[in-house]
Amino acid sequence: MKLTFFIVLLSCLQVAANGYSQRRISLKVKDTEIKKVLDNISGQADVRFLYSNRKVDLHKRVSLQAEDAPLHSLLDQLLTGTGFTWKELEGRLVVIIPENTDWQNIRVKGKVTGADDHTPLPGVTVQVKGTGIGTLTDENGNFSLDAPSGGVLLFRYVGYEQLELPVKAAMEVALKKSSSALTEVVVVGYGVTQKKDLTGSVVSVTPKDFNKGIISNPVQVLQGKVAGLVISKPGGNPNGKVSIRLRGASSLSASSQPLFVVDGIPGIDINVVPPDDIVSIDVLKDASAAAIYGSRGANGVIIVTTRRGREGAPQVSYSGYVGFDRISNTYDVLDASRYRKYLKDNNIDASAFDFGANTNWQKAITRTGLSHSHNISMGGGKDHTRYSASVNYLNNEGVVLNSGLERIIGRITLDQGIFDNKLRIGLSMNFVGEKNKYAGLDSDDQGDNRIWEQSVAYNPTASVYNPDGSYFEKLDINDNYNPVALANQIKHQRAFNKFIGAAKITYDITKDLTYDLLLGLERASSDRGLYYSKKSPVIEGAGSNGSATRESKTWDNKTLETYFTYGKQWQHHNLKVTAGYSWQNFYSNNMRAGNTRFVSDIFGYDNLGAGQADQPAVSSGAGANSLISFIGRVFYSYHDKYLLTGTIRRDGSTRFGKDQKWGTFPSASFAWRMTEEPFLQGHSWLEDLKLRVGYGVTGNQEIDNYKSPLTYSPGGKVLDNGQWVTSYTIGQNENPNLRWESTAQFNAGLDFSIFKGRITGTLEYYDKRTKDLLFNYNVPSPPYLFPTILANVGQISNKGVELSLSAGVIEKKDFSWNVSFNISRNYNEILSIANDQFKSDAIYAGKVGARGLTAVEIVKVVPGYSIGTFYIPQYDGVDANGNQQFKDLDGSGSFDFRSDSRVAGNGLPKYQAGLANTFRYKNFDLNFLLRSLFGYQIFNATELVLSDRFSRLPGRNAMAKYADSNIRGTYVSDRFIENGAFLRLDNLTLGYNIPAGKSKYFANPRVYLSGQNLFVITGYSGLDPELPIDGLAPGIDNRNVYPKTRSLAVGFTVNFK
Repeated sequence: MKLTFFIVLLSCLQVAANGYSQRRISLKVKDTEIKKVLDNISGQADVRFLYSNRKVDLHKRVSLQAEDAPLHSLLDQLLTGTGFTWKELEGRLVVIIPENTDWQNIRVKGKVTGADDHTPLPGVTVQVKGTGIGTLTDENGNFSLDAPSGGVLLFRYVGYEQLELPVKAAMEVALKKSSSALTEVVVVGYGVTQKKDLTGSVVSVTPKDFNKGIISNPVQVLQGKVAGLVISKPGGNPNGKVSIRLRGASSLSASSQPLFVVDGIPGIDINVVPPDDIVSIDVLKDASAAAIYGSRGANGVIIVTTRRGREGAPQVSYSGYVGFDRISNTYDVLDASRYRKYLKDNNIDASAFDFGANTNWQKAITRTGLSHSHNISMGGGKDHTRYSASVNYLNNEGVVLNSGLERIIGRITLDQGIFDNKLRIGLSMNFVGEKNKYAGLDSDDQGDNRIWEQSVAYNPTASVYNPDGSYFEKLDINDNYNPVALANQIKHQRAFNKFIGAAKITYDITKDLTYDLLLGLERASSDRGLYYSKKSPVIEGAGSNGSATRESKTWDNKTLETYFTYGKQWQHHNLKVTAGYSWQNFYSNNMRAGNTRFVSDIFGYDNLGAGQADQPAVSSGAGANSLISFIGRVFYSYHDKYLLTGTIRRDGSTRFGKDQKWGTFPSASFAWRMTEEPFLQGHSWLEDLKLRVGYGVTGNQEIDNYKSPLTYSPGGKVLDNGQWVTSYTIGQNENPNLRWESTAQFNAGLDFSIFKGRITGTLEYYDKRTKDLLFNYNVPSPPYLFPTILANVGQISNKGVELSLSAGVIEKKDFSWNVSFNISRNYNEILSIANDQFKSDAIYAGKVGARGLTAVEIVKVVPGYSIGTFYIPQYDGVDANGNQQFKDLDGSGSFDFRSDSRVAGNGLPKYQAGLANTFRYKNFDLNFLLRSLFGYQIFNATELVLSDRFSRLPGRNAMAKYADSNIRGTYVSDRFIENGAFLRLDNLTLGYNIPAGKSKYFANPRVYLSGQNLFVITGYSGLDPELPIDGLAPGIDNRNVYPKTRSLAVGFTVNFK
């Protein structure tokens, strides 16, 4: 603190006649610093001492003794001969100042503006440094106050750098925008705001924080980056879907995936956006933030903003990589030598089962997958005209034979401002072409279905080929097929094309009122073909002399968004109002045809007419739904200290019952920036401290079309006038009261930023309750016309805590270290699944089967427990003959699967954590991401199948660890429950920025080496502990999954001038 601080205090405050100086003090000190003596006195007299370290040296040592002495005399004695004196002020303050201090004030008048655009800044705090004396600028940025000559004024405004200036009678002050995270622009739906103004739970992730490496789905760039957002891509299937859950599972049958909004258009598939073209991803986590999307916001909203052109000279950039994938783990089954040893040790005739080869089938059906991606983009503009274009090509060769993904995406954007930029028009077009190759029966969201299973189970002494070049098969063992033959004799591919066009018009009606209109069209088509060779022995091809299926789909998504935005700042008030209308229409149709008995494999699925002519299988269908909405949002702040946001959306959907087509989704949230309060000012280390609370209601309408009306389905054939015609029967009960699932959520958060933004963080608590859960219930027929009905009945609760931290640990010229960490804990509980009308004691899911074992459902959905609860018998060892024993939990004296089952764990992860580090040394950079899921169990269904050597050997293979086991049978029990917790090194990237010197042709060249899934620490014995997290039965490790991969890529980026 400076001397002027005390001058102002003394001139503005009166000394009370009977002040604190009359208090009495006792102390005894010897050779002690004056500062420590003052601390002692402060504690006894309940006063605060103020002084300037630059003007007052209190390190001088003194010896002093006093017994019940008045404070004023004690201070006189303490300061005698030091050159300092003291003054008593109001508010229990005592100031230590140099003797003969001259008190003189002047009237200061000035104006504060933004340094970049010279716009007046209202509400700026102007304060005499070190005191509570100050004022705020008015709506024109003006201020006036009395301050001491030679003093210092402190200027503080959220989102701008703090500034200190010496006192002058007339002052023109320009504040620079802060590079702090508080000034980051966040997309919140139908508008943007600065992070400092957020009242809801929103997380923004930008490219500098994206995950690197081989990325087939853009959402993978977020993996491990957002607290409460669990993203799982279990296997290495390049066509595999990604499971996403935000703040827990909240539905029994509707989708739990968040809503994706790409450049303002809701419902767009993020796969059409190359990661290189993304400039930000904003995750709206709580209801107060997501309620602006109403009936589609219950699972959260992820808003993707893509790159557009900027004014300036044209720039061209390139980024690309070449990578290699290998399977990261294999099952330890018997190899040929151990298999032969097993035959010998058990006196089994080798001639019937030893075919003389040595084949590693897991290796035979896999390969090193080559992947490469290339992105070329260009952009520029001038005079309010901006343009950009990009082309992205991705080729991801799967590690399983005949699997892969090839995709090309082209994007064009054009932005034009006219009428002095009052009217702005933005156009964009995306073109997507994709080819998918599936391994055998694999599809978008399934495992390889048989190939990987057979590679584990097939006899290791068998060869891939017979001497004549045909595939070796041993068909006298049921469900036993050569896995290489499966991969090559089944052709399964898809061609996919998509166009997305958008036009946005923005017009500034006045300086405070803006109008926006967004028109969007998404049009896609898909053509899938599946062909079983005439030689294929699998059931779909055997006996049918070849089998082909062709399926085509088309769909449209039309969008209209129109809204007004009014923004006004005056004095210490800031108001922003948004009101608008939204309309979306979805239409799709599909056609499926199939045939068998082909003369040749030449045509495959390209000529269905080449099969039998008398009875081809044909089906088709179409569907549509519409959503219309009215939206409103109000944001208000006072002094940049108290912030309030209110949102309401009214949705009407054709998907629901005739009596329940409309729903209203309101929310309100409040934030208190405590650092703007006087009691927290003056702490330069504390940049921001904000408390947020919010409550809102959102909905979930993600169910199939036409689930409310009475429908009919084809029945049997009837004879009518001598002709056989198809009859129709009831296919679905009518439910006029079918409505959205509704989620009410409370959220409380604390945001902080300290040491000029070097350390930032957020701590949040949420309480989310979803009611009117949609599920198919059994009903009596009659009076119902069909035995089941889709109804709104149950409730689910999700509560949780989330912590996010980010720190610039070291910031030096040649070296920096930045770290970010997040962790979350989710408490999921089923509250009810029945009511007075629709009854159900429990819902069972997660069917598991094995050879010789009738498939059983091992997950029980029941009130009081979480989704994904395993409910199975308890293993109790084996008898003398190796037969498995189970605990008689119902006391009946005999075993019954249902009545002798108990809770054995849960497959839904409770905890999620991510730790990212970035190191930079001169031109080198190194970053890595550690990610963990824990607090869940896995049912190892693969081990269940492969554990019984008695039913598998010698005809099939088995796990090596069970080759000498005496345990008989394949029975479901908690014997196969394992801890699923893991810690994975998701990504490690080492980069080097190549010095370009003064090159006229290129800038910022960078080369990097990136590895993915480099190691995983886990106690799980299966291939990999990361499994799908969607549905009612997470945590079941099915033997048909596509294997997890480990990747290594080399990449290069450069900008051309």
